[in-house]
Amino acid sequence: QLKKIADLYDCGIWHQGLCTDMAVTVGIGKISEATRKLIEVTKKSLELALAVVKPGNTLGDIGFAVQSYVELNGFGVVRELFGHGVGYAVHEEPRIPNFGKPKTGLKLEPGMVLAIEPMVTMGHWGIEVLPNSWDIVTADRSLSAHFEHTAAVTKKGCEILTI
Repeated sequence: QLKKIADLYDCGIWHQGLCTDMAVTVGIGKISEATRKLIEVTKKSLELALAVVKPGNTLGDIGFAVQSYVELNGFGVVRELFGHGVGYAVHEEPRIPNFGKPKTGLKLEPGMVLAIEPMVTMGHWGIEVLPNSWDIVTADRSLSAHFEHTAAVTKKGCEILTI
């Protein structure tokens, strides 16, 4: 059995036929320095990803922003789960990986609404879906963290809708 040292809150809000998606990881009680760093690096990787959301950039730019920062800090980036488009449904196209190469993939355009959600592991990036078909853990049972915001691509850049 895993000891609970953090809570993940992942929620969507529906308003006038549209929805948003956001998540935050919060440490519980006294956490180790390594766990604190995992949470902070994951949060910062989301900030870096949001900073490249602007017309003309690509999904690869977003993934690269997350992956390069996370791996520089010694953590892994989950590759089997993705951010996504959001708006009329919680999960829409496009899929937004948290890894990638700059200037590759779909080009960002004003009007796109994206749920960007780095999922970072303390160990290997592989995951396992538990028998209840809902809970997901790292394959090596290492700690993980997750942050997410919904952002609209605007002519000037990015407007975060879940601040």
